[in-house]
Amino acid sequence: MASDGMLLTPAFTPSFTQYCQSIRWDALDDACAQAKQLFDVAADQLKPKVLLRECFIDSYDVESGLASVVIEGIRFTGKALTALAGIHRVLPYIATCGDGMEGFRLERYDMLAPYWLDMLKAQALGCARQSLRLYCKEAFGWSKPFSLNPGSGNTDIWPIEQLGGLFTLLGEAGGTHVSGGPGDSGVHLTQSSLMVPNKTIAGLLFTSKNSDYESCAYCERTGCPDRRVPFRQKL
Repeated sequence: MASDGMLLTPAFTPSFTQYCQSIRWDALDDACAQAKQLFDVAADQLKPKVLLRECFIDSYDVESGLASVVIEGIRFTGKALTALAGIHRVLPYIATCGDGMEGFRLERYDMLAPYWLDMLKAQALGCARQSLRLYCKEAFGWSKPFSLNPGSGNTDIWPIEQLGGLFTLLGEAGGTHVSGGPGDSGVHLTQSSLMVPNKTIAGLLFTSKNSDYESCAYCERTGCPDRRVPFRQKL
């Protein structure tokens, strides 16, 4: 039986040293004061969150090389889902930097301020991801969970449009409201399947002794700053 949703709210203190390195503080000259001011505001307002839920796979099948799984009546289809062969339990999740800076006006700051803020949001997302990994280890004994993410990698691996199904699992599943739904995470999905805030990830976590799945291994995008492993092959 699937569990209720859980909302994690880890404490977040951004690293000023990391911030300075990422925005090239030494080259800012007279914009340093504004960069420091933005850091102070974001340090107070950014509240990373993780929404997750334990679910079980109803069915799994493959047709013409395309895998399909059904979770609580919701069907997901994509090449990446072949990694779920033989898997019974998954954790749908949303990890986000938090929406505390979404309404913040940057007009009075330097033109580079949006980039500065993105670097701070990235730190907050990193905190959320670390909290998620720690929860998986403590609650399930998963020392190395794997993640499948719609829209990660080439478009044919797992289409980003299927994010809507994940949001359904974490919001209204089986006609029953799940406590800690996407509204509580502060994340919303646009009509073009983009998540807001922009420093947000969502997917299915699972563990397997027979899998070493990494979406980066099947992504041909060059120069990606978040690449974890080299490109391996097409799925």
